Amino acid sequence: MGRGEDRISLLPHPILQSILAMMPLKSAIRTDVLSKKWRNIWQYSLSQATSLDFGDDFACNLSANEFVATVNRYLSLNRSEKIEKFHVFFCPFDSFSSDIAGWIDFAASRGVRRLDIDLSQGFRDPKYGEFADERSPFQLPSSLFDADSLVELSLSRCDFAAAGAPLNLTNFGGLECLSLSYSAVLDEEMLQSILTACSMLQRLTLRRCLRLGVISIVLPDLNLKKLTVGDCWATNLLVINSPKLQSFEYFGRFCTENTFSEISSLVDASIYSLGTSLENDFAEILAALSHVQILTLCSGTLLDLNRREDDGDNEYPIQLLNLKELQLLVDSMTNECLTCIYSFFRLCSSPVLEKLYIQLPRIIEDPKERKYGVTVMLNPLDSATLDSLKVIKVINFKGTLNEIRLVSFLLQKAIVLERMVLVLPLVEERPCRGQERFFLRILRAQMSLLSKASPHAEIILHEFGEDDGLNPTHLEIHNDNGCLPVIPCLAKMDW
Repeated sequence: MGRGEDRISLLPHPILQSILAMMPLKSAIRTDVLSKKWRNIWQYSLSQATSLDFGDDFACNLSANEFVATVNRYLSLNRSEKIEKFHVFFCPFDSFSSDIAGWIDFAASRGVRRLDIDLSQGFRDPKYGEFADERSPFQLPSSLFDADSLVELSLSRCDFAAAGAPLNLTNFGGLECLSLSYSAVLDEEMLQSILTACSMLQRLTLRRCLRLGVISIVLPDLNLKKLTVGDCWATNLLVINSPKLQSFEYFGRFCTENTFSEISSLVDASIYSLGTSLENDFAEILAALSHVQILTLCSGTLLDLNRREDDGDNEYPIQLLNLKELQLLVDSMTNECLTCIYSFFRLCSSPVLEKLYIQLPRIIEDPKERKYGVTVMLNPLDSATLDSLKVIKVINFKGTLNEIRLVSFLLQKAIVLERMVLVLPLVEERPCRGQERFFLRILRAQMSLLSKASPHAEIILHEFGEDDGLNPTHLEIHNDNGCLPVIPCLAKMDW
C-alpha cells in the first residue's frame, strides 16, 4: 500500500462506530470532515453513547448560547436507554435555568449512575464565595430526587432547596460518593439529613459550603471511608467519630475546635492550611492522627510543633509509629522554616518512614527574614533519626543555601537511603539550553560534595515534570487558586 494511504477509513462502519464511541465527544465530531465515509458516523456514536461529557474541552470557544444549543441538540440525538455518566461544566445564567433543569431531567430519566453538574464556571473569589456574575446557586429540579439509580453525585454551585426547606432524599439510599461545592444553603441539619438518608455513602467531599458552621460525622452505622473538607470558612467545629474512615483530607482555614474520637481505621491524612497561622492547634490534630501510614502536612503544623517546644510544652514528641510515607508542603525556606523542619523530625519519631516528599516554594526568599519569632537553629541536633528512609523527593529545588542545608541534613540522617530525587522548578521563560546544562552541572557538583550516611544512595537531578516513577499518594495541593497537582503531568482529579 502507498505510504499515505488511509487504511483506517477502509474499516467497516461498525468498527468505525466503535472507535468513535471510545473517543471524547468533541474529537469524535471532528472526524466528520475527514472524508465522505466518516460523515455523520459520530451521530450514530452519539445516539448510542452512555457517557456524555460536556466539560472544559467541549465548551472551548463556545459562547453560552452556543453551548446550551449544542448540548440540547446532542441530547435530542441520544437514544440510549441507560446513561452511565453525565457531566456538565457551565455557568448558571438565569436565562438558561430551564435548559439546565432539562439536562438533569434527561439524565435522571435514563437511570444515570454518575452525575456531575458543575456550575462554578466564572468563579472568582475563593474566600467569600462570590461569582463574577453575582447570581445565586442553581435550584435543583425535583427530578433529581427521583433518581434512585445514582451511585456518584457531584454538585457544584447547586442547592438542594432553599434554606430551611425539608429535604427528601429517600431515593438516595444507593449513593456511594457525594461531592458538594459552593453551596449557599447547606447547614448542619441538612448535612445530618444527607448522612442519615445515604446509608451506603463511602466518600464525602464538602468544599466552600458557606453556611456550614458545624461538621459532625458521628452516625454509628455510617460506612464512610473517605472524607474531604475544604474552604468551609464558617465551620468552627469539626467532630469525627467514624470507625470505618480510612482517608481524611482537610484544606483551608482549620476549625478552632476539633474532636477525633474514633478514627482507628484511618490510613492516610492530609492537612493543608492556607498560609501559616498560629490560630490552630496543629500539634493536637497531629497527635490524633499519629497512627496513620500516609501523611501530608503544611508549614503551619511544623511551626506549631516548634512553637510548643519553644514554650516548654513537654507533651511532645509525637510517636508516628506506623508512618511509611510523609509529604511536607513548605511555603517558605527562611531560617525559621528550615528550623521548623528540623524540629519536626526531632519531635516526631517515625521509625518505619520509607518515603519522604518535600514540596518547596518556587520563589526565593531572604533566608534571614523573620516572620514568626522562631528560635533559629541552623545546625540540627543529633537526636533526629531516619533509620528506615529509602526514598526522598524534593520538588522545586533551586540550590539555595537553606535548600542545600536541608538536603545535607537528610543525607546524613538517612542511613539506608537508596534514592534522592531533586526536581528543578518549572521555569516560565526557559533559559538557553547551554545555561540550563551549566546550572545542572553546578548543582550536581555541589551535591557530590555532600556527605552521605548511606554509601549506596543515588542523587538524581532532573527537570520539572519528568516521570521518575516517584509520586506521593496525595497528588494534589489545595490553595487559594483551587486544586494544584504536585506533579502536573501525572496528577489526575478525583471526580
